Amino acid sequence: MTAVNELLDNVKNRLNLASDMALAERLTVTRSLVSRWRKGDTPLADERIAQICALAKLDGPTWIALVHAERATTATERALWRLMLDRLSAAAAVVALVALSMPGLANAKTAQIQAVSGAENGGMYIMFKILQGWLARILPTPRLLRWHGA
Repeated sequence: MTAVNELLDNVKNRLNLASDMALAERLTVTRSLVSRWRKGDTPLADERIAQICALAKLDGPTWIALVHAERATTATERALWRLMLDRLSAAAAVVALVALSMPGLANAKTAQIQAVSGAENGGMYIMFKILQGWLARILPTPRLLRWHGA
C-alpha cells in the first residue's frame, strides 16, 4: 500500500467515512481527484497533505515525509527523507519523555491518561507506566529538582 493510500484510508477511518466519495465531499474535491491521488496519477501536494492531516488530527510532517520518501527518485533522496522520519520519531519520543516527567502528570489518574491517548486499549497507560519507571531511575525526584532551582 502506498503512503498516500494509507493516509487516505486513515483519514476515512478516523472520520468514519464509508467511501472515497464521502472523503472527496469532506475535502471539497471531486471523487476522480481522490482516485487520481490513489493511483499516483496526480501527486498529493504538501498543502493538501497538511489539510488532510489537520482534518483527521494526524501528524502532518510525518505524513509529508512518508509520501516524499516513497516518491523519491534516487537512493540519496530516499535516504534523506528516511533520516527526517527518524528524527521526527526521535523528537516525538523526547516530547513524550518530557511530558511524562512532569510531576503533575505523574499523579494523573488512569482514566485521564487514557482519555489523552485516545486509545481504548490502554496503550498509552502501559507506555506511561514503563516510562514512569524508567524516568524514576534516571531523573532526580521532583523535590530535589525544586531544591536545586531546576
